[in-house]
Amino acid sequence: MADDWVNQLQALNGRVRNLISDAVLGDKVQRRNTMQQAGRFRSLRRLTGQELENVLGGGVLVGVDGSINTFGGQFPYYVDLLRALAKPSRGDAVAVKTLHCPIPPEDEDDQETAIRNDNDVRQRMLAELEVQAAIEAVDRLQPKVILMDGPLVRFDMRAKDSFFILCEKVTRSRIALLGCIENIESKVVGAVLGDLAPPEWRQRYDRELLWDLLEYGEVLEIRTPAKGLPRPGASEAEKKKAVPICTWFMRSSLDPAVVGVDMLQSQLDLSGALIDYLFTLSPADGRGIPIWLDLVDREVRLTDVELEAYTELLDPQVRRVFRSKRDARFF
Repeated sequence: MADDWVNQLQALNGRVRNLISDAVLGDKVQRRNTMQQAGRFRSLRRLTGQELENVLGGGVLVGVDGSINTFGGQFPYYVDLLRALAKPSRGDAVAVKTLHCPIPPEDEDDQETAIRNDNDVRQRMLAELEVQAAIEAVDRLQPKVILMDGPLVRFDMRAKDSFFILCEKVTRSRIALLGCIENIESKVVGAVLGDLAPPEWRQRYDRELLWDLLEYGEVLEIRTPAKGLPRPGASEAEKKKAVPICTWFMRSSLDPAVVGVDMLQSQLDLSGALIDYLFTLSPADGRGIPIWLDLVDREVRLTDVELEAYTELLDPQVRRVFRSKRDARFF
């Protein structure tokens, strides 16, 4: 059986290497020339301590992230504890919490559909919590910059009404709202290039097209917003709530992969110094995202001890309903 895995993994090596090879995508010079039809390459620089303070202008940086911690076994016998945290660089954090349990079932779907629907519910709840935490941070902390963990389009899709309110507030107060995307799953470049994209680039992910293309400390500023626009046939009310979002890509670590930065199209005039700011906060040997989001991520997650303490509030009989049999293993 181990030999089967070896053979399959070696075959996978070849398939993935081919995806990002010069033979398929074009060499680096060719790719950069084509990319200039979609945006502009710019070198980033690390800001001095005084310049970092100038970006915030006496205000604070707020990082926003969320987590889901689950107690229990298979669907529907589990409880999710959801928490979102807006952590400022100075002052007290804003925490928003809720819980989710899929029993009793709300509909008569078959189990596979019910599980799929419940996963969607969980993700919508988490996005809503993160946006609510950001809104409270705007009201209570008046930050200068808000960094959301993940693409802004995620909040536009899963918490549209609240996200629209957040966008109105940050626009009115000149607060920069940015989404930092570590694991890129988008196809922005191909969408922007359209017919200008080589046939080999059609339907290819940005992660592949941009692999090892940017130099360390370089950003690709995409010219045209490709996400967050109203869907075809949208009503006038929906169009009013459409939030055009731009995505740029930067290589802020020594890793050959880039990270994405989402921003509101209406705030592009704030972007220049902010991208240098993000680059400065991102360790060269790190994941490519500002270290402040790493700190928020660590703080927002419940430890196993904390999860156990909260679930002790459940009645013993209820705990037995949820507890997975795996927890009773002897080894």
